[in-house]
Amino acid sequence: MMPSGSQSLILECLAAFLCGSIPFGLLLVKLAGKGDVRAHGSGNIGATNVSRVGGKALGVVTLLLDIFKGFLPVFLAKKAGMGADLLALMALAAVLGHVFTPWLKFQGGKGVATALGVILAVDAQLMVLPMGVFILALWLTRHVSLGSILAAAMVPVPLLMANFRLFGPLKPVELFSWLVLVALVIWKHRENIKRLQEGTESKLWGAKKEHANG
Repeated sequence: MMPSGSQSLILECLAAFLCGSIPFGLLLVKLAGKGDVRAHGSGNIGATNVSRVGGKALGVVTLLLDIFKGFLPVFLAKKAGMGADLLALMALAAVLGHVFTPWLKFQGGKGVATALGVILAVDAQLMVLPMGVFILALWLTRHVSLGSILAAAMVPVPLLMANFRLFGPLKPVELFSWLVLVALVIWKHRENIKRLQEGTESKLWGAKKEHANG
């Protein structure tokens, strides 16, 4: 029989996965009478594509909800006293839920907003470097996708810096969970990376938008 502690952790990770799996972008666009967001633009259910199909306001709401669905389960687990290593597993589960949502045949979004939510729940300090890199990359290139990729790559850096640690030494399961989360977000941007290499990726402003990060 599985120890009760292990059972509890599995259930908590499952709850985080299901919370992360809620396809808010798809639901909001349908409720707004705009049809299936996956049939337009990049075909993604994220805020960027939602704003293209349903308008900027709907995109902002989607962004906030996607952040919140990652933030909530991890925040509650942290308040309940869960350690940093298990919080990292919870964070990964929530992002996996968004990326591989079971309600859409395991075809979800790219996980950027949900990843932001889980990081804010664990420790908002962890977002300082990634957010700075994102803003700088966006300002220099106008590519949301490039900013997202570079920001994701920066997430492990503060985790490895002792002066940012609130929970003691970094445990292997914690590092593994964050590295998988980062790799997952970058992997979901593989088509964007290809377009960036080809010079065909759309920009946030100033150019005709043929593709999207959403």
